[in-house]
Amino acid sequence: MRTLFRYMILPLTIGLVIFTGTCLIAPGSVPEMPKGISWDKIAHYGLFFLLSSVSLYDYDKLHNGSPSRGRWIFWGFLLPVLYGGVIELLQLYIFTSRSAEWGDWIADLAGSLTALLLAIIWVRKRRKSIKPLSL
Repeated sequence: MRTLFRYMILPLTIGLVIFTGTCLIAPGSVPEMPKGISWDKIAHYGLFFLLSSVSLYDYDKLHNGSPSRGRWIFWGFLLPVLYGGVIELLQLYIFTSRSAEWGDWIADLAGSLTALLLAIIWVRKRRKSIKPLSL
């Protein structure tokens, strides 16, 4: 149980920061960004890239480098994407001072997908670097 908590603390902390930033902070307190750059989408992409990266890495470490692929993808990709969708629904129906946008959820999805693809590449390279001993 202690090991499980050790590998959950960072993803949970990042998830809490994302929730606070996207649901509880009033839009008027967010500084204006330069025109022409969709900083909001970049922030969504970056935060969900970070959340998925940490979740994928920690889940891999929790299972000593060989997690079940389906569960690894669930915890590191699918769950963060669902979390992003729930946040957008909360913004639409509960935290109405915030706006819900499909573009935000798509940026969340893109960030998580990028993290997943890079993690798969990393795992494949790691497995190739471990060469079997031949006698």
